[in-house]
Amino acid sequence: MAIKKVSTILAPASRVYAWHASEGAFERLCPPWENVHIVDSSGGFDDRRVVFQVTRWGVPFRWVAEHRDVVPGESFTDVQIKGPFSKWRHRHDFIALSENRTKLVDTVHYKLPGHALSKWVAGWSVKRDIEALLAYRHAITYGDLALIQESPLAHQVIAVSGASGMVGRALVPLLRAAGHTVKLLVRKSRPDWSYELCWDPEVGILDDFSDVTAIIHLAGEPIASPIRWDTIKKNTIYRSRVRSTQALVNQLANRSHNVRTFIAASGIGIYPNSVGMMVETSPPGDRFLAKVVSDWERVCDPIRDTVRVVHARFGIILHPSGGMLKRLNPLMQMGVLGRVGSGRHYISWVALDDAIRALYFCLANTPIVGPINIVGPYPQTQLSWVQEWAKAVGRPAFLPLPELVVKSVMGEMGEELLLQSQRVSADLLKNHGFSFQCDTMADVCALYNL
Repeated sequence: MAIKKVSTILAPASRVYAWHASEGAFERLCPPWENVHIVDSSGGFDDRRVVFQVTRWGVPFRWVAEHRDVVPGESFTDVQIKGPFSKWRHRHDFIALSENRTKLVDTVHYKLPGHALSKWVAGWSVKRDIEALLAYRHAITYGDLALIQESPLAHQVIAVSGASGMVGRALVPLLRAAGHTVKLLVRKSRPDWSYELCWDPEVGILDDFSDVTAIIHLAGEPIASPIRWDTIKKNTIYRSRVRSTQALVNQLANRSHNVRTFIAASGIGIYPNSVGMMVETSPPGDRFLAKVVSDWERVCDPIRDTVRVVHARFGIILHPSGGMLKRLNPLMQMGVLGRVGSGRHYISWVALDDAIRALYFCLANTPIVGPINIVGPYPQTQLSWVQEWAKAVGRPAFLPLPELVVKSVMGEMGEELLLQSQRVSADLLKNHGFSFQCDTMADVCALYNL
């Protein structure tokens, strides 16, 4: 069997090839629905052999592949040495169409074991899975390279906190694939790897960070609790954000360094409950999350004159691996997800890949300073959002979650996270020139194969 996927990428062929050969490209190209990680890798790119562990239906197995027929700047082939297929060859071709346009061609030749029987039993689903894999790879390649091409950025040494969280796990490969050096801020007494910097959220960075040119601070206690907030959880949410940011800011204010940009995660929880459109200059609300975000951003004041500070006010980040989408997707697949409360309150969401590209965009575009909303271009009422999602995946969306139940079971957390209306504008981000990959829930479902 042979499956081919062809796309036009808006970048030179040499850059598209180099991006595929870069550190971080594998993680960027691995779909979120595939449970794959690298066990071992050896050799240079031209003769690289990689051992993967793949888990399917709860069963782990090894897949060994190597690069062959490498023509630098033009093509290479992944060949299965050991794995689930009788045959697997994945050829990548990078064909220059013009100075800044490349035809990307992925061709997979494969054969299932026990060919006749397995083709009859699983042939259709395997073909569908490979087509989804290639579609995802091409979408990510197109989006990442368009961003890198349109927002050129000289080599940076970037320290990232919260790299193990949902945003950090996606951001770090993007930065590395773009050619930058990434150092992970880890809570250890001593680093185990050259790419680690030890830090203490109460103190700041403990190791020498004189080569760091930018910091992206994502660390913070997850906002959602299993059932409801208690005093300990609220204090942890507050301190994990405000105190850790303050520690880094104090260090940047009082020590010699080469950091030019400090991007700190923030949130649209700063805005009040409203059906009116909220922009970066809108006044803050008066609830718990609004106070957290206000104080979180305010502690950066001491360095604003010497370091470019950006507050990335994230909306609800959608990705199958975490957050709201991971929690709600099983309910949607069962057809039992519907409106919450009246369903008339607004939610402002953004796909994870748009969120991390927006962070890169903010890093590369020096005119961006202060708060900036990282939300999708079209905020929706909760009911219209869930109905659009249901339509995209062919499921009903009729089972309501009454407001009284939310308040009774989840208390203050349910009111702020599920019932508060937040209609937040992405105009500032768009006006700086950022382009979204996912405008609608249909786009999200298509990208993430929901």
